[in-house]
Amino acid sequence: MRLFKDLTTAIALTAALLTSLPAKAETMTPQATLEALMTPKGLTAARFDARFLAQVSFAEVEALVASLIAKHGPLQGIHTAGEGFTLRFARANLPTSITLDKDDRIIGLWFGAAETQGAIADLAQEIQALPGKTALLVISNGQDIFAHAAEQPLAVGSAAKLAVLVAVQGAVEQGRLRWDQVVPLDPAWKSLPSGQLQDWPDGTPLTLATLANLMISISDNTATDALIRIAGREVVEAISPANAPFPTTRELFTLKTADKAPMRAEWVAGDAAVRRAILDGIAKEPLPPVGAISSSATHEVEWFFTARELCRLLDQTAALPSVGINPGLASAKAWKSVAYKGGSEIGVLNLSTRVVNRDGGVHCVVASWNDDAPLDDEKLFAPYRGILNRLAERE
Repeated sequence: MRLFKDLTTAIALTAALLTSLPAKAETMTPQATLEALMTPKGLTAARFDARFLAQVSFAEVEALVASLIAKHGPLQGIHTAGEGFTLRFARANLPTSITLDKDDRIIGLWFGAAETQGAIADLAQEIQALPGKTALLVISNGQDIFAHAAEQPLAVGSAAKLAVLVAVQGAVEQGRLRWDQVVPLDPAWKSLPSGQLQDWPDGTPLTLATLANLMISISDNTATDALIRIAGREVVEAISPANAPFPTTRELFTLKTADKAPMRAEWVAGDAAVRRAILDGIAKEPLPPVGAISSSATHEVEWFFTARELCRLLDQTAALPSVGINPGLASAKAWKSVAYKGGSEIGVLNLSTRVVNRDGGVHCVVASWNDDAPLDDEKLFAPYRGILNRLAERE
């Protein structure tokens, strides 16, 4: 249930500028320097500012470059992209930026997250081939472009918070709640991270809009539990009957502690009545420490949604500000609007994105991945970015 905040996994190498060195007769452009850097033995340590190398050694830079080439294939070209560049390898594109001092020494170097090259169908097949269970749905203007296990419920982590958002939205539309309604932070709502509110003082006045924004943009678990309690658990369950009873994040954390393995087995085998009894039984237990959470995959106790359900939830909430704060893996500049929510925990990863182009065309891309082993997130991130970029290129 940590925020796929982190969903742009970048490698940053930065250093401060030193005093000017004697000027050289020959000038190297940033692009030419990058080309040399990506060529074996193309640059020496002398081309790096000393203060840069004090933070990142030349051997580490060489190892990083070698790993990029080994992973993505040989460099095919370098293209200007805004204020930086795109490195085009045989199998992926990589955003990068480089800063030189006036004597052409490298003082700043950054590599962004990779985007796999290829057509949507090829990228979809790459996702489908991941170990464990996967689901993928790509919809463009109401038509399926690619659907793999799109009707199969998989554990989706914090992407389930979209159902909570829909519940609050409905209560506001019915006049039961208001977005500007202020509630004091109840200590009973406090959960484990991700988020911030678990560290805020009890009684802090919060609007429902603030809770919704935190729940979606940084996947704040305390904000989520607050909104489940305020809107009503039964209201959330009406939106997602397959997840009834709909546990709070605090309840899930309690069930995911190492000593609750027998209770998790009861949860899996039990019907809704058994599960409600389990939640009633742990209702007064204190919030477990982070260290008590099982280090193994426990996604048998989770929220389960199909890819198609998540697209529908994004459609229902697309007009709300909260879903547009964090664009996830989509390039916000490429779209008129982006609505995003993701979710992850050990063995669980979900990415759910709805984008609108300048002409009003709507696309939805949902990918879910479950496995009993820890996941290498980038194996889903890279082809998923590629699918979003292929959709942008079609406009």
